[in-house]
Amino acid sequence: MYVTELLSWQAKDKVTDQAMVLAVEAMLDDLRSLPGFLFQNLSKDSQDNWVEVYFWRTAEDAHQSNERMANKASLQQLMQLIKPESLKMEVMTPLQDSGFFLKNNISL
Repeated sequence: MYVTELLSWQAKDKVTDQAMVLAVEAMLDDLRSLPGFLFQNLSKDSQDNWVEVYFWRTAEDAHQSNERMANKASLQQLMQLIKPESLKMEVMTPLQDSGFFLKNNISL
């Protein structure tokens, strides 16, 4: 199985969507080097709330990723764009799945 890590935040004033996307993309190499990282996606709603969903092999991988990324320049760059008081994080265990991974022969 896998777990999801949900991060949500609001961007600082005058931060463009492109700047946010580029900052997240700049983190991908660092994320891919972490144990248990599977993939992520980034979304934004009509109220300018950003949500990034990470997929990890285990909850331990998800929790340890924060410590492992803390000193990375890529994360520090992203944090410069975010209103710190708006940042929220949750690690969740899926209770239902549409079977995308099984249907597409993706091994977790």
